[in-house]
Amino acid sequence: MTFLYIVLGFIGFLFLIAFIRFLWIKDGKVINQLPVDESLAKTYANALAKMVQIKTLSYDPETKNKEAFIKLKETMKEIFPNVFKTMTIKEFDGEPILLHWQGKKSDKPIVLMSHLDVVDVDEDKWNEDPFSGKIIDDEIYGRGTLDTKSTVFAFYQACENLIKEGYTPEEDVYLFSSTDEETSGPGASKAVEYLKSKNIKPFLVLDEGGAIVTNGLPTVKKPLAMVGIIEKGYANIKFSAKSKGGHSSTPPKNTPLARLSAFINEVETNFPLKTKMIPEVESIFKTAVPYMRGIYRFLFGNMWLFKPLIVWLLPKISPYGRALLSTTIAFTMIKGSDQENVIPSNAYVIANIRTHPIQNVNDSFTVLKEIAKKYDLEAEILKSREASPMTDIEGDAYKYLSEMISKVFPDVKTSPYVMLGGTDCRFFNEISEGALRFSPIRMDNVELSKMHGHNESIRINTLVEAVNFYQEVIKNNQ
Repeated sequence: MTFLYIVLGFIGFLFLIAFIRFLWIKDGKVINQLPVDESLAKTYANALAKMVQIKTLSYDPETKNKEAFIKLKETMKEIFPNVFKTMTIKEFDGEPILLHWQGKKSDKPIVLMSHLDVVDVDEDKWNEDPFSGKIIDDEIYGRGTLDTKSTVFAFYQACENLIKEGYTPEEDVYLFSSTDEETSGPGASKAVEYLKSKNIKPFLVLDEGGAIVTNGLPTVKKPLAMVGIIEKGYANIKFSAKSKGGHSSTPPKNTPLARLSAFINEVETNFPLKTKMIPEVESIFKTAVPYMRGIYRFLFGNMWLFKPLIVWLLPKISPYGRALLSTTIAFTMIKGSDQENVIPSNAYVIANIRTHPIQNVNDSFTVLKEIAKKYDLEAEILKSREASPMTDIEGDAYKYLSEMISKVFPDVKTSPYVMLGGTDCRFFNEISEGALRFSPIRMDNVELSKMHGHNESIRINTLVEAVNFYQEVIKNNQ
């Protein structure tokens, strides 16, 4: 009984310390957003609209959509005449484009990049023509406004403005845009091979990725600049079940679809892969703690005590939490018989996994393959790539980017971020230790849901901030 009292007393003491720490956490400083030139915002929006109006679905030689990208680049030459007169242009098969603005030095070159292609649309689900670029109530509508013609517009416009002022960068600047990012195509790799051949090792590569997100975490009203430092890996795994087939009127037990279903249920019910909070993910919550409220501040403000609880609980209550802490598994396709009254002799399901740095493709596959054996299933990897190397948040590139974010967006806090999807930036990890993924665009949860969705739009005043941001990135790189 004495031992029990000691244990309870110790637990009570820990909770007392946690509560005191909770009370001592100061509210985050509130700084107002810098004013935006509304007239300039409308000018920029009208220019971006011209880019949005061109239907640049991802480049595919079979669909012969090359002309759309040629048209877009001709339009960009009209919008940014000084950029194309001043910079050296390098084009590649498939229409990706690389521009070089020669600086006074070539010691710390930077690459500003984002893609020109967009995903397709279901026009019936849109309130406006998805390729109209229509401006309504200070928002511009259209596919690509968020992902990512706005980003391309912003860094081109930044360069256009600086060239007009007679500015010459201290360091070389490269602008790159692919045409097949949305289909995980090889366009960006061609630019990387070209830069490698010139022995160019960028100090900073800045691609799309995270953004300035408001209400991104529970109770957090503070806008957070989420800077992607790593991309999760990717794999498609096929699980197959075979049988002798037969007529559905006399079904045996454990038919292929039944075994596949049992396998899926086990994986969904008893998640089999590792779960861990790496320091970079922990930094997200530490950054946000001063802006949290109530139980969230209490728990995340005392990670020293509640981290195991958070790691256990977060994946159970949030798909996003699961994605931050482990490899994810999504069963996306299933195939059985071609006839409703025939038991399939061969059925399969496809699982799409996004691998976390704590468990790579092969390790994740091995775990799932062992579970599949219990149900007499075969497993094979159809396609895969590992997670990208992680960019050091203590490195010069991340620190420099954080400084520029603070300068242009003084009301924003910067946090590292694990990219759940893929970008072209992963190719540039090969030539740069400063490959980062961040678009200087303000978004809330509603706008985030429009990416690849219906009624994609962007607030036009965000364009002014984005252009200012890229100007500062260029001017301060010395």
